Amino acid sequence: MDFFLIDVDTIKCSVPYSQIKDNEKKIDRLANLILDSEGIINPIFVKKIGSNSYELVYGEIEYYAMTKVANIDPEKGETIAAFIIEDAQKELMKQQIDFLRKSLSNGDDPPKVVCTASHNLNKLNSVQKDINQIHEKLASLMEMNTAKGLKDLLKKQLESIISEAEIKSKEEAIQYLTKAKYDLQEQQNKIKDQILELSKVNLVDITYEQLSTLMQQAAGKSNQIKASWKAIEYWRKSDQGLTWDNLKKSIGGKKSEHKIDNFGQKTYDKLREVAYL
Repeated sequence: MDFFLIDVDTIKCSVPYSQIKDNEKKIDRLANLILDSEGIINPIFVKKIGSNSYELVYGEIEYYAMTKVANIDPEKGETIAAFIIEDAQKELMKQQIDFLRKSLSNGDDPPKVVCTASHNLNKLNSVQKDINQIHEKLASLMEMNTAKGLKDLLKKQLESIISEAEIKSKEEAIQYLTKAKYDLQEQQNKIKDQILELSKVNLVDITYEQLSTLMQQAAGKSNQIKASWKAIEYWRKSDQGLTWDNLKKSIGGKKSEHKIDNFGQKTYDKLREVAYL
């Protein structure tokens, strides 16, 4: 389960506003608090359904409050803190959230909830995260995980670089600006890596169209895309299951029973760049 700031307009909510209209006063109050404090501290829960689109799992009041904020002040309502959960986690996480929020609303101590799932599910992270850790993560994500945050951050850095260069001698300024150039290029590469990481799609339910688009964005060739899809389909149908270890078996030599034509180490590495399991 990952935690990010995501754009509000990339979220699809299956619960219409008319169904939660009884909470309209609460939504309006929360929207005003968000405007006053310039942010929301209570994350919502979403499921990734595309490279840059999400389905709301829990947090309708927070979501609709942010849409109201966006209508009043687009900058303050641009992004929202969200936990991104897997499809298999959806019902289990909702149960934990219900327990936690009911307990907090009653003034009780948060209950210790123990959930079990089938052996093939990843170990679920606890919903009961320390609020201070959430605040710290929000602060860093505000600067690094939104287009506006990146723009503002780079603008400040450029202004600082120019100001510093202006007070140096010609030789010192050249050396300083050369180093600054390499530092900015390094940051640009990190941003590209982060964009690619956020665009990753789960191989379990990826479609050929999604795979093709993502691999093309990562400079993948057509034969790599086709070979990757064959390997994915092969292991989806296999009793052994679709895992990275099993996909690696498809790289094997010509005599390997799991060998997929044109699926080599470079194709495997490219697949890991654009997807996760």
